[in-house]
Amino acid sequence: MTGFNTRLSVKRSSVIVLGKRVISDGRLTIIADDNALIEIGSCVYFNEGCMISSKSKVQIGEGCQFGPNVKIFDNDHCYSAVAGVLSMHTSAPIAIGKNCWIAANVTILKGATIGDNCVIGAGTVVKGEIPDGSIVTQERKLHIRSIETGER
Repeated sequence: MTGFNTRLSVKRSSVIVLGKRVISDGRLTIIADDNALIEIGSCVYFNEGCMISSKSKVQIGEGCQFGPNVKIFDNDHCYSAVAGVLSMHTSAPIAIGKNCWIAANVTILKGATIGDNCVIGAGTVVKGEIPDGSIVTQERKLHIRSIETGER
């Protein structure tokens, strides 16, 4: 792996497997908790500020490219109405196919499966299954309104 400011946090019972020519342009953070498995194929590129957090399994196919600030989380905190956010987690594996382009500020959530040769548009939140050869964007509308005059 080449790059600067790459941060690895790996528990003894976890495994990270890197292919050849995995490149980070800076501040890549990889967290592998107890018994986690992270597999990154060859010729994968991470832009500035990417993060992978795994409590179960994250697989990334060869030839993938990640834009700035992509976040991959195979886990969520548990929570309750009484106690709030708990230290326990739920998790489900994430699989990203070969030759995918994951654009800036994408978040990939637990249980997501992205097929081969997919493009995930900027700012998209991904969960569920994305078939091979898909372009995925998330529709958002910009709402603009005038500021009301008068003091509050």
